[in-house]
Amino acid sequence: MDINNSNQEVCNYSDEICVSARKIYDTCKDKDCLTDMRVYLSPSDQTLIDNAINVRARRSELIWTSVSLEEVPFNKGFYGVDLTFYFRTDFEVYTGSNRPTIVDGLSFYNKKVILYGSEGNTITFSSCGQDYGYYSTNLPVAEVEVVDPIVLNTRIINPSCNCCCSECETLNLPDRVANLFCDGLTDTANRKLVVSLGLFSVVRILRDVQVRIPSAQFCLPEKECCAPKEEEPCTFFEKLGFPTNEFFPPEQCNC
Repeated sequence: MDINNSNQEVCNYSDEICVSARKIYDTCKDKDCLTDMRVYLSPSDQTLIDNAINVRARRSELIWTSVSLEEVPFNKGFYGVDLTFYFRTDFEVYTGSNRPTIVDGLSFYNKKVILYGSEGNTITFSSCGQDYGYYSTNLPVAEVEVVDPIVLNTRIINPSCNCCCSECETLNLPDRVANLFCDGLTDTANRKLVVSLGLFSVVRILRDVQVRIPSAQFCLPEKECCAPKEEEPCTFFEKLGFPTNEFFPPEQCNC
């Protein structure tokens, strides 16, 4: 075979190749206001809340999301995506001293959405996995994309208060969530700390498909790897622009 002719055939962009990819069959976005979620604390931090005169939330982060998927009965091709979001929020607790005590607690929220994921009854066997016999059913895959929540409000309530937070939550936590709280979490409280968060999320259902696409060259890197160069502190500082906005904050745009 002529090597030159072979290279010309590979570089022919009009050719088509078959690839395996994940196609998004359905997706949705959500803007949830999670009101008065119970915050679970360690026993020592809960004692602080029981005696607090004020509390203020500092920041909140999403530490884990559990995602499960099941078929919707009598509605072929549709699936229920069950989501549980776990948040860790830092608080400043004031008990009368000059300086507040920083505590962190856990809250969680569950929601379910219905999306279309098409049908399929095949089973796929693959060489990857243990014993070279890994297999999976032809169910779609559910994904959720989330940003860290916005803290909207926090307050302390008495058990006798008729609030909208659940009074029957149980602490059945995933190991990777529970391991983040070394002192453990308690469900016993004289006064309960609740937090309200704003959450933006995108949920989608994907399925493995085989599609035909135009062929092209392989993505080979063009630049060489370079080790980081040490710079003099002043040389680095000279490259920084002057922070004008820090001295003259921009005005609101009225466009």
